[in-house]
Amino acid sequence: MINLLPFQETGRDFLALRANAILGDDMGLGKTFQVIEAWKKLGLSSGIVICPQTVRRTWVKRIREQIPLSFIKEIYSPKLVPEISAFNVVNYDIVWKEPLISMLKEQTWPVMVCDESHYLRSITAKRTKMLLGKKGLYSRCERNWMVTGTPVLHRPVELYAILRALFPSFLGKYTDFYTYAYKFCSAYQGDFGFDCTGASNLPELAEILRPIMIRRLKSEVQKEMPPVTYDKIYLDPTDKLVKLTEQENQAEIQQQIGEIPSLRRALGIVKTLSAINMVKDLLETVQKIVVFIWHEDVANAIGAAFPNEHVFCTGKESASQKETSVVRFQKDPRIKIFIANIQSAGFGLDGLQYVCDTGLFVELSHGPKEIEQAVSRLDRMGQKNPVEIKFLIAENSQDEKLVNTLIEKSKNINVITGDKERREKTNEITEFLGVRCQVCKRKFEMKKLKRVAGLSVCETCRKDMECLI
Repeated sequence: MINLLPFQETGRDFLALRANAILGDDMGLGKTFQVIEAWKKLGLSSGIVICPQTVRRTWVKRIREQIPLSFIKEIYSPKLVPEISAFNVVNYDIVWKEPLISMLKEQTWPVMVCDESHYLRSITAKRTKMLLGKKGLYSRCERNWMVTGTPVLHRPVELYAILRALFPSFLGKYTDFYTYAYKFCSAYQGDFGFDCTGASNLPELAEILRPIMIRRLKSEVQKEMPPVTYDKIYLDPTDKLVKLTEQENQAEIQQQIGEIPSLRRALGIVKTLSAINMVKDLLETVQKIVVFIWHEDVANAIGAAFPNEHVFCTGKESASQKETSVVRFQKDPRIKIFIANIQSAGFGLDGLQYVCDTGLFVELSHGPKEIEQAVSRLDRMGQKNPVEIKFLIAENSQDEKLVNTLIEKSKNINVITGDKERREKTNEITEFLGVRCQVCKRKFEMKKLKRVAGLSVCETCRKDMECLI
């Protein structure tokens, strides 16, 4: 169980105060935890979570960590029956299918959360119609929270279905799709049909979104965050994955060292498809990503899935080829993925930090030191943002134990180096600085301001706002 940072508490309260809301924080700022803590603040014990298949299992784990006594139903088939008293976690690929969607619509739900809600960008897609269309699932939910890390103001068309369903009064005269598209999407009739992929009049759209969406960038909250955050992405426990994990654990216990390399290679190959899907999902949110692997065939499979978007650093390249890969990753916008062997990338590799703050470990090495060295390719001088490191792991595996050790070690390092003390001293100093109430504009000490509806307000304005709410 984790404790929220101050900006995450603001996000939690923003959601808890609204029946319908959009949480649009940058990737890596803990949107999942903000949602779950908002449930806890409201005393909710059931609902629906709709997410990409790659993070379905992770949602299950996060809910269990934060609300240990909760009832969770993981829905991996449209034939499974949802539980009205549980948090039902289901992926976008199946939520719209029968008989599941009909069973969901038969009930009234306290909350529906759509994680990575840009999956609902197409107004003609079946899942968008079933969730946000006329008599869609949203109408059976008391609260509807959309969660996305994409820069939505750069792609206004992706917001239309959400705004039309959940916030029609805020759209006003732009409720009609074409009116909205011409106003905010720089739409025009081209040679190949109606094009609405642009953006226009963004300040006006931002004003519409202000009361209903909260979005913080990494650069805005980096003082509250540690330099590196770790996130565990859990794989679906398929029969093959479970079997290989059990075999690896058994070989470790019996010290059958010779069997472990072949088992880890097999595990890496099993992970490959999930890794490819995960990279696709991440590239919806970030511009570039470093993918760490151990085995060459895993690297080749991932590279083949993105033929013109990757470069390699696997240890087989010469020094000049390695340098060319770094330069292309830095300067070529088409090169989005740097596929690196953990051991080869651990030393003598610099420059990735200037263009990337996100790393995905598909495989792990045997020791934490090599992983730390690989992470330091991003967490080093020149990095302007907090670094987000994701690990693709199986439950109850040796990899999970290793990642848990790394996370615990990073917490201990923060305490030892005084990061915690420095934050506390900074907070003490900040309390004496004068800041203004965002409603009456009078100046107060920071400790006398409270957060209401996403604003820092004085006691008098807080009472007035609570009366209105």
